[in-house]
Amino acid sequence: MKRGKYIIFEGGEGCGKSTHSDFVLDYLSKKGISAIKSREPGGVNEAEQIREVLLNKENDLHPLSELYLFQAARTEFFRRVIIPNLESGNSVLSDRSMYSSEAYQGYAGGIDLKLIKSLNKKSTFGIKPDLVVLIDIAPEKGLGKESNPDRMAGKGLDFHKKVNSGYLDIAKENPEFFLVIPYIENGVEGMKSLYLPRINELFKF
Repeated sequence: MKRGKYIIFEGGEGCGKSTHSDFVLDYLSKKGISAIKSREPGGVNEAEQIREVLLNKENDLHPLSELYLFQAARTEFFRRVIIPNLESGNSVLSDRSMYSSEAYQGYAGGIDLKLIKSLNKKSTFGIKPDLVVLIDIAPEKGLGKESNPDRMAGKGLDFHKKVNSGYLDIAKENPEFFLVIPYIENGVEGMKSLYLPRINELFKF
């Protein structure tokens, strides 16, 4: 059986990852491609519970604690969602991924990137994405879109500037599957036109 595709939407707060992953899910469905949409952290009950701990504004967590919680959630997500679906021929669209750990806990949180990459490799069982669409949004604009920011979104502008810079560095390190597109205010259709050719190429439409 042909392996499904693993496609990720990444980016800073307020960039519209969910909007675009919803669109691609519908687009693939209309093309006859079996696919599911999920998110990190999340996808399975235990990972969703970890998500609540990570995003709860009442919690005070060190970046290292965040890292290990993300990795625990990621391990279950891959073991029970990513791997079974890909092996059965279903494609998976994910809102965030292992690269969020590099950007948030590494570049912005100060945790050693070598440690993060090593843990990412283990928690993803060595699986790499077929495509990562990184939506590049100015942190000032993205944070301004958050009416009720969670704990991660509430870390402040300087933190999120480091996140944004980190994402762009990560994209440069992985040019074979990263596609960086700009956030366009009121320009969802224009943004779609920037990544759809890569989607079509990936599925040979």
